[in-house]
Amino acid sequence: MTKRYGIMGGSFDPIHMGHLMMSEYVRVELDLDEIIFIPTGNPPHKQKGLLDAKDRLEMVEMAIKDNPHFSVSDIEIKRKGISYSVDTILALKEAYPQDDFYFLIGLDILPDLRGWRRFDELAKEVEFALAIRPGFDSMNKEKMVWEINTLKEQFQAEIIVVETPLYEISSTDIRRRVREGKSIRYLVKEEIRQRIQENGYYKG
Repeated sequence: MTKRYGIMGGSFDPIHMGHLMMSEYVRVELDLDEIIFIPTGNPPHKQKGLLDAKDRLEMVEMAIKDNPHFSVSDIEIKRKGISYSVDTILALKEAYPQDDFYFLIGLDILPDLRGWRRFDELAKEVEFALAIRPGFDSMNKEKMVWEINTLKEQFQAEIIVVETPLYEISSTDIRRRVREGKSIRYLVKEEIRQRIQENGYYKG
């Protein structure tokens, strides 16, 4: 029987409530069987100072353990060299040839997709679930529709738009708050907050 997987990739530095909420919302809206969280190992476009992959992976495991529809994969962490999404998806498709995959992205990623490595190959293997938040203006909506149509014409990319609740949380802001000694309670799961505090992550 065919299963439907959502792929939630990212550095998760750290994983926060916005990641979890968006993933669960898309899972329900698209009737997906499972969301697979895939922390990046050595991402091609990432800032210096990225927390060790092992620590980020363990925080994801902690954050998702109470949701039976969430799982985590270390496929990109184990891969040597720079990780690209197309390599990850091709590996998953080889392992699960009968199943369908949906790549979760945010609106900020949409304009960058055509610049992704071997995007034409990636577009043949997955559908994209584009999570949009309420309240974006008409100009952004017009630009979004243009981007979607362009990707469909140039690459035959299939993009499903999913409206999700508003969640103004970012890993960048969480790291900044930690550096400034401010609370991150309720921005991340409590176990994650405690781990960050106990290990002194993001202090320097």
